[in-house]
Amino acid sequence: MTHHRIAVLNAGGWGTALACVLARNGHAVTLWARRAEQARLLAERRENTTYLPGVRLLEAITPTADLAAALDGCHVVVVAAITRGLAPLAASLAPLLAPDAIVLVATKGLEEETWRRPTEVLAAALDTRFTGALAVLSGPTHAEEVARGLPTAAVIASHEPAAAALLQALLGAPPFRLYTSTDVVGVELCAATKNVIALAAGIGDGLGSGDNGKAALLTRSVAELGRLVQAYGGQTATVAGLAGIGDLIGTCTSRHSRNRWAGEQLGRGRPLAEVLAATPMVIEGVPAARGVVALARARGVELPICEAVYRVLHEGQSPAAALRDLLARPPRPEAPLAFP
Repeated sequence: MTHHRIAVLNAGGWGTALACVLARNGHAVTLWARRAEQARLLAERRENTTYLPGVRLLEAITPTADLAAALDGCHVVVVAAITRGLAPLAASLAPLLAPDAIVLVATKGLEEETWRRPTEVLAAALDTRFTGALAVLSGPTHAEEVARGLPTAAVIASHEPAAAALLQALLGAPPFRLYTSTDVVGVELCAATKNVIALAAGIGDGLGSGDNGKAALLTRSVAELGRLVQAYGGQTATVAGLAGIGDLIGTCTSRHSRNRWAGEQLGRGRPLAEVLAATPMVIEGVPAARGVVALARARGVELPICEAVYRVLHEGQSPAAALRDLLARPPRPEAPLAFP
């Protein structure tokens, strides 16, 4: 395989993990940090002690806070910003990006207030000179495990199959197995919604709902994902794959999942503001709950679990009351989602 110079933008846990994978695959990686002090510490310590402690950065990774320097000579760019930082980064990136670059978006969530998907945010920032391709990476990919080389599978979706195939070749190598897809909409909607469901799973854990309750929650969440994806033109088959069921299982059951953890704290009675203040990590499911519910209501899609999470987070309903309301909904036949 030809080795490339690749830029990874944003030195959080996920960006650092992806930089580690690329470096292990033999690529020269520039890892861009938002703050000069962070870039300096990464270069000196060869470890991201804040977001990914215990993982050594290979010498092939060059940290920098200079965005132009990070992008210099790179025709493959990985964007791993959190959703609220994506639009400003995209605006800064656009004039520096090679016109024929391939951009892999590793952000999961929705832009606040506009509720645009990550690739929509990037596409809006790029001008007409851009002739390259956008792709999105998703699936059950906890940074802690990916960085340490534990077995992982994920999906890369792009409207340009050749771009997805190239990214698959550059990033995918045992034990990091990648599949490709053309369903960008489905993959991104699953990625945003699974964080909301993880909050629900955590709330159930905090309330002591048990294994039966979690199994029921995950199963009915698949139906909600399918309805939302269908409403926006995605493929229901995506829901049955790594971006859907795969990420649901990982995020709703893992000790690494910050959204599940946050939900558990809420279920135990901690106020939301206290939970958010207790971690430096971003709990993406909190704003995503507003976005997912807004998108569903705009298309008349019924999402009872996501609506329940929304009420707990943003309308002050108690977790116990939200659970009671869910279980008290009128009986109905089970209508499993059909996967073509």
